[in-house]
Amino acid sequence: MKKYYRISLVALLIVDLFFIGWLLVRSVSNQIPNTMWTYVGKKETLFSNLPAKATLESPAEAEADSDGETRAVEALNLTGGSGGATLKSQALGNYSVGVKLFGIFPLKTVKVKVVDQMQFAPSGEPIGIYVETNGLLVLSTTNVEGKDGLVYEPATNIVSSGDYILKINGKSVKTIKEFNAAVQNVEDGKAVVRIRRNGKETNVSLRAVLAKDNTYKLGIWVREDTQGIGTMTYVTENGGFGALGHGITDADTGTLMNLSGGELYNTEILDIIKGRQGTPGELEGYINMIADNCIGTIQKNTRLGIFGQLSDKTGKGEGLEYLPVGFKQDITKGKAYIYSKMEGESKRYSINIEEIDINNTDNKGMVIRVSDPDLLELTGGIVQGMSGSPIVQDGKLIGAVTHVFVDDPAKGYGAFVENMLSQ
Repeated sequence: MKKYYRISLVALLIVDLFFIGWLLVRSVSNQIPNTMWTYVGKKETLFSNLPAKATLESPAEAEADSDGETRAVEALNLTGGSGGATLKSQALGNYSVGVKLFGIFPLKTVKVKVVDQMQFAPSGEPIGIYVETNGLLVLSTTNVEGKDGLVYEPATNIVSSGDYILKINGKSVKTIKEFNAAVQNVEDGKAVVRIRRNGKETNVSLRAVLAKDNTYKLGIWVREDTQGIGTMTYVTENGGFGALGHGITDADTGTLMNLSGGELYNTEILDIIKGRQGTPGELEGYINMIADNCIGTIQKNTRLGIFGQLSDKTGKGEGLEYLPVGFKQDITKGKAYIYSKMEGESKRYSINIEEIDINNTDNKGMVIRVSDPDLLELTGGIVQGMSGSPIVQDGKLIGAVTHVFVDDPAKGYGAFVENMLSQ
């Protein structure tokens, strides 16, 4: 019996040691970034006071001296030993830094991206957004009652929510009107439908049902476009823009919409519905989608926002204040600001950054809390439509507001600007 207890204790001890080791590895790894953006000549702290050692994995670059001879130079200078590491870039490019726990056990490889100095103008301008889907977005499938009195499911388990319909029997369908016309022209109810699913195109065969109203139906609900209100995050010096901090997704399916085109419009905020615990607030506005109100075109819809080009008539950021772009390692917990023009003029509202997840690659890298009494009185905190409001700290543009906490509207998430730029 004593031998059994001794074996059990040893086994528990080994398990405890493995668990403690796993916690140590996880803790150290989480404090070291997976990626780091930096500028040429800027000294960065990769990590400090950790039981780890960093080594440069990228090869040296060739450089010609005054005599025309070449010599090897490290494009990225890495200094430090066990416990800390700093780096300073000498040239644009992408580099790799290996990190080992205690200088022995491989922990991770940090991807370092060295870029030119960037300055963007934080905006905060409410914008009307109109987008057209690249194909007809399938929302759902449904039953169809046939003329014979029977109930059919012609598309169930064949076409799925989130698919895009491109053609019917070889005929392109870009609008709901074209879709309905193509369905009525099928012969003997046979329809070969070209769809795009997860980025890949394929054909599926359906049989249209002759319904009680003497029309053919496929039992598919589709959508061709969408519109809404958001906030512009920044304007670049050549008139490019980034907005929202998250992608445009379909409200019914939750899928990121595949767009064929889109425009930005001036919008007028008519009302602000304050957020309350359990009920998100909202900006209510009016989008007059006429040519004179169009201020830009949308070129990309990504999970980190929409991006495109402003039109010449906007002045492309003329009169805005340009600020340096700050990266994750520049951000600290504490006071920061968000910019907004909800009331017609640009205002700066104070917030606190409460949490920073340096390895977040999505749009929830920061947890922020609104502390400005004027904004709390106006909106109750963060409301729908404020997505994209720029976040500024220490004179640098560092991110954008993306989400509100439903149970606490004063609190929400923010995306790192470098994540937006990586799209």
